[in-house]
Amino acid sequence: MIKGLYKPFEHWGMRGGVWVISDTHFGEEDLKRVFTQRPSDETLLKQINSKVGRSGVLIHLGDVGDLEYARRLKGYKILIMGNHDQSATKFEGIFDEIYKGPLIVSERLMLSHEPIDMDWAFNLHGHTHNSYMRRPGHLCVCADVCGYAPINFNQFMISGLLNEVTPMHRTTIDKATERKVKKNART
Repeated sequence: MIKGLYKPFEHWGMRGGVWVISDTHFGEEDLKRVFTQRPSDETLLKQINSKVGRSGVLIHLGDVGDLEYARRLKGYKILIMGNHDQSATKFEGIFDEIYKGPLIVSERLMLSHEPIDMDWAFNLHGHTHNSYMRRPGHLCVCADVCGYAPINFNQFMISGLLNEVTPMHRTTIDKATERKVKKNART
């Protein structure tokens, strides 16, 4: 079990290790010209599967690529669709859970394909294909940023990075308290 996930997502940690990656772009040859260090699709698939295994969970934050490779990904598979992932129906039967937009999975964590700026949640995302987004509240997990292997979601959840953000509830309470203090000071 992964501490801190909202109830609908607690089952992710019940199976074993949970891993997250984005922007595998399987079969998209034009990426190999841009990312010259990119391994072959077969190597990328093997690297992902060696981490996830049969009993693990893979959270893919979009831009999957060729579905023949996606079918060969191991574990329980969750997809948050990216801008290259045209239709949710084509992923049915390949991914166990499919989400079309950002997903808030805990009080302080949002999973999305594209980076989303907010001050009340940490954002694990893909899309940017570079690590410039590693600033407080963000972590890019594009395959080419994280060494062509998924990151350990379990370790991320206990890393302390979520403490970089103040949760929405705390922000709301603090702002309401501040308004009340200002109002009382005027009277």
